[in-house]
Amino acid sequence: MKGVRAAFAALLLAGSTALAPSLTFAAGFEPETIRTSRIDQFLIGRSQTQFGEFEFAGGLILTSPNRQFGGLSGIDFGPDGKSFVAISDTGYWFRGTAEREAGRLVGLSDTRWAPMLNAKGQPLGLKHDADAEGLRLTTIDGREAAYVSFEQANELRLYRADPDLALARPEVIKFNRAGRKLVGNRGLETVALAPANGPLKGSPVLVAERSLDKARNHRAWIVRGPLAGAFSVVRSGDYDVTDGAFLPNGDLLILERRLVVPYGVGMRLRRLPGDAIRPGAVVDGPVVMEADMLAQIDNMEGLAVSTDPDGRTRITLVSDDNVSILQRTLMLEFLWQGPGTASGTAVN
Repeated sequence: MKGVRAAFAALLLAGSTALAPSLTFAAGFEPETIRTSRIDQFLIGRSQTQFGEFEFAGGLILTSPNRQFGGLSGIDFGPDGKSFVAISDTGYWFRGTAEREAGRLVGLSDTRWAPMLNAKGQPLGLKHDADAEGLRLTTIDGREAAYVSFEQANELRLYRADPDLALARPEVIKFNRAGRKLVGNRGLETVALAPANGPLKGSPVLVAERSLDKARNHRAWIVRGPLAGAFSVVRSGDYDVTDGAFLPNGDLLILERRLVVPYGVGMRLRRLPGDAIRPGAVVDGPVVMEADMLAQIDNMEGLAVSTDPDGRTRITLVSDDNVSILQRTLMLEFLWQGPGTASGTAVN
């Protein structure tokens, strides 16, 4: 087991420098065969359903005969709370519909896959250009659009459907990143969209994975609007920030990952008070869930906050398997019970 964990750790560390797989798809979305296996218990061998502020609502292991499938690093849902778009850090879009029974995730349908394009309308190609990490869907001028953060290029790009995302060419969104240089493979990881009716006026908010300020905290930015500027997110427990999205109450929920050799990977969710996010601020918040490899986790990288058809706030997490047979592509769902509902945050 120790050897397997060490190999797993090596894959996590190597994943950020690998080349993107060869691009064989035609332009536009193509059907993608996905096999799913249900995860009915989050904590292995135990029936516990409440984890911190969240109730487990089912999960899936995703596999495909397509050897290029995997590397999922970001996800978001459309207004219906069922249709989703995900991205891989090898430069692909992945679309589908979440199928649920009695509120629990049981499968996927209408799954499709397509390469992301560059400004010239060509597939992104090498990993340095294709390392898509964070995704947020929005609507601009009545069209679907997506903000995507790219870690190694350290860019925020906006894709406007033309006529869909698979044919969209990106535009780079500029923001003031004055200060230390971003670390190439520990840079822009998280993109969240602030509530339009809040003080940040719908601005994209960026958090770096492990590009740190002088106080060794995560660098972060409000991209535009009346409060545009840089702030910091407190780093603790040797966790890296891998994604984040705003909750209905205006707080920012961040997903974090920690690698401990030879024991494997851990994940946690931390809720940052939205009203504390301001230029120059150093923001911290409570850990509202934490899990290790006694739970059904892998290299958890993507997070979505959505409202499902029953009006409940649903948290969806996806893992990046580094396109490796030693790791898994997981999709996990939780129902948020609201702030302060945690009876305990640890999964152990």
